[in-house]
Amino acid sequence: MLIKTYLKLLLAMLVWGGTFTSARLLGNELDPAISAFLRFLLASSFMLLLLYFKEGRLPAITKRQFLPILGMGLTGITLYNLLFFYGLVHTEAGRGSLITATNPLLTALGAAFIFKEKFTPIRIFGFLLCIFGAILIISKGDFKTLLNNGIGKGELAFIGCAFSWATYTLIGRFMSDKLSSLAVIAYASCTGTVILFFAALNADLFGAISVLTLNASANLLYLSLLATVIGFVWFQDGVKTLGAAKAAVFIYFMPVSAVFWAWLILDEKLTLILAIGATLVISGIYLVNKKGARK
Repeated sequence: MLIKTYLKLLLAMLVWGGTFTSARLLGNELDPAISAFLRFLLASSFMLLLLYFKEGRLPAITKRQFLPILGMGLTGITLYNLLFFYGLVHTEAGRGSLITATNPLLTALGAAFIFKEKFTPIRIFGFLLCIFGAILIISKGDFKTLLNNGIGKGELAFIGCAFSWATYTLIGRFMSDKLSSLAVIAYASCTGTVILFFAALNADLFGAISVLTLNASANLLYLSLLATVIGFVWFQDGVKTLGAAKAAVFIYFMPVSAVFWAWLILDEKLTLILAIGATLVISGIYLVNKKGARK
């Protein structure tokens, strides 16, 4: 059971690693609000259909379930994606992925405060390995470059992404035993999509749709079907099985995934720095999830 959960989380990170490149390409053609809305309009439609065929119905939600779902829609769908697409317009994809990769630590801090999850020395060391490995991969060993460039609008947007995703993950803990993972994600996506619609409408949504290119359409399908439907459901399964903090630490694998896609598609070289960084990230994930690390 745990091996299957770990595999789902790793595959989700593999897909999510490609979202930075895909969203960057999409951002060259569409306004951030329009990109976010179209992504989740498609994703919500896919998820509702999948939910209906998988469970034979669209499960009803109670008043107590509505508020957490609304909170997930506001944080993980609306806010995260507006900041995500905005950030990619103003900064490099790799730099953004590094900043976003800080959210597992924020999630762990939140889980320690809300759910009383413990910070043992092993877990702390695992988190430090993940952080250092992610920095090593994105900076390519040149730490001064990251420090000297300062914090701009794009970087601030990705800091907001980290906080909004950590909040989304923690709220998901309250839903884990009440609805299926698919139902939670589908309904959260729907609420977020409704809110995104008004932001996209203000950015000339219908004018953008009328000139939508094949390239933009392909990136939207990748972001909606693979990254959102499959990735989100697998990630929520991980939260349900492992807990918020342990599932969130897999997000540190995203920089490794991002470099993999760059090597595969853009023919970028695999370096010793990359190998060391990847080893640190994977080692950190192992230590955080090691049996006895939470005692």
